[in-house]
Amino acid sequence: MIQLLNKKLLLLLLLIMSVGLHSQNIENIYIHMPDRLNPTTTAKIRMEMLEYHKAGQGDTIQNRFGGKAYLQVFDTLNNRIVVKNTATSTFEMKLLTVEGIPAIGVIRSVCSPICQSVTEFYDTAWNKIPVQFTMPKAIDWLDKNKLDSVVGLDKRWVQKVLENNFISLSFDAATACIIATNNSEDFLSEADRKVIQPLLRDNSIVFRLEGKRWVKKP
Repeated sequence: MIQLLNKKLLLLLLLIMSVGLHSQNIENIYIHMPDRLNPTTTAKIRMEMLEYHKAGQGDTIQNRFGGKAYLQVFDTLNNRIVVKNTATSTFEMKLLTVEGIPAIGVIRSVCSPICQSVTEFYDTAWNKIPVQFTMPKAIDWLDKNKLDSVVGLDKRWVQKVLENNFISLSFDAATACIIATNNSEDFLSEADRKVIQPLLRDNSIVFRLEGKRWVKKP
């Protein structure tokens, strides 16, 4: 009798562990996340959007406020989802590993009209975790060699012009990296842009996760 009970308890434990492991995928995490993290949708809306997509019935659904939410990326292999919540806002989520423990990265972007982003990190119980990410600034794209090569250009003026920061973020499709894109030149006047644009690097800045810190890749 005791052996039978022990076997049943073992089977129950294995079942609970199996359900727990199964739930650690981007689809379940996205559907069951707290609504406060993405107020334009509900769990029902999120589930229906993914189900429509899987059934080949479209990627667009009505959000809570009567607008349209559009599924841009649903990558179950790399555990990444990107949803355009409204005409001007995007919600992105990726399942990560922080020091061997599953974690969730969230990026929110707003384009009104210039795109900029914020990012946060959570454990699988939706508690914020202290993962350090320092948002780059527009001046980080300044190529100092190009700046030094321009005769008579006021460097203090260049630094002043680049004080306005409009940086958008995205998780890399296939790696645990964050891609930062500088949109700040869209804020400039046409005359200033002609001077500043040739001084900026064209490439994005890439961050990789090391421990609990995101560091710039060289």
